Amino acid sequence: MIFRDALRSLRDDFTRSFFYWLTLLLTSIFIFLFFNMMMSDPDGASFLTEGTDPIATLISVTVIIICMTAILFANDFFVKRKAKELAVRLICGATALQLAMYLLIQTIILLIIAIPVGLILANLMIPVINSLLANVMHSSLVVGLSYDANLLVGIILGFVVFFVVMLNLSFALRNAATMMFSKDIMTASGPKTFYLANVPGVLKQILYLALWIVPVALMYTTDGGMIVYALLSLVGFTMCFEGVFEPWLTKRIQKNPDNQRNIVAYGFLRHDLKLMKMSIVLLIACACLLATSLITKQTKPIEMLMYTMSFIVMNVLLSLAVLFKYSTDISNRTGYFRTMDQIGFEDGTLKSIRTSEVTGFYGFMLVSGLIYLCNIIAPGMMHGHITSGFAAVLLLGYIIPPVLCILLSFRSYSRAVQGIKDPR
Repeated sequence: MIFRDALRSLRDDFTRSFFYWLTLLLTSIFIFLFFNMMMSDPDGASFLTEGTDPIATLISVTVIIICMTAILFANDFFVKRKAKELAVRLICGATALQLAMYLLIQTIILLIIAIPVGLILANLMIPVINSLLANVMHSSLVVGLSYDANLLVGIILGFVVFFVVMLNLSFALRNAATMMFSKDIMTASGPKTFYLANVPGVLKQILYLALWIVPVALMYTTDGGMIVYALLSLVGFTMCFEGVFEPWLTKRIQKNPDNQRNIVAYGFLRHDLKLMKMSIVLLIACACLLATSLITKQTKPIEMLMYTMSFIVMNVLLSLAVLFKYSTDISNRTGYFRTMDQIGFEDGTLKSIRTSEVTGFYGFMLVSGLIYLCNIIAPGMMHGHITSGFAAVLLLGYIIPPVLCILLSFRSYSRAVQGIKDPR
């Protein structure tokens, strides 16, 4: 009975189930290929061996962290949207153990389908990688299956399974219906990361902007320290959220208090930036790390291919993580839109609000990342480290995933606010 109901829930909630499965699939493929490629190079790209390249180690650790983060957001997106469904079952008499079994059956089914399929597809892609190395990069290196690499992949994927199962088990055992109905579990907040109590507001904004922009300009002065300047700039960029961007949106709201459409759109956008700040910073930081590794380090063909693959896949996974967290938040907007409909907002105005919010949010994320990428790529092209074609690959690899997420967010937003009309 529980197994049948769990299968029916997966079918009825196909969209969320599919994107959760897709994240697990991409992660399995990427981890398998990444570590087998890394450990196929005996001259420096190997991992956890004598003479290991510190850059390769840093990127390997980053890759593992990003994969775990993407799975966390995907799992959060999949599970928390089931809170009311679990609460209804609890009210109808289900026990905490039955709730746990119901949720874990769905999770394990997706894991069983995603991970083996991912490993099979990854094995089928190895000949393609070897063809690229031989015919495009003119390398004699052949990527094969490494025992050490597969052991490491098994450990990581085993941790993924354990991590996901424990997370979902702990969620299901929150057996109070009032907690599952509460919106508190759908939101997140934290303390401010930086605060200067006695500095005037204008001076703080100038300081934050300087910390953001000056290190970007310094990228043109060096090759080796480019990643350091990028990370310093990201500290200033993070401060600008609370010190510059959110106050600017507040002023836009206060500037024309009679324009109700702009008040709502800017208010939602301000909330989005506050909620998604660290997700945006993580996406940009990962893109900067991999882009600078490709451009400033005179990489061998295997490293070039490995880092390029990492750059594209990490952008996809982190864009999906942003989409999951963003979609989880906008699923709570039904009440706001119903209220706006009842006080006289037209359908066209409500659609315009959603369009402005989504395009504003993803536009901000895209432009912010492109500021960094363009200022990383430009010095690389000036010094002859990369070609214009490779620069285009990097830019497209960053732009395409968020653009696809915009389309998915429009669809998710429209579905979230369906049925707001008051049947009078």
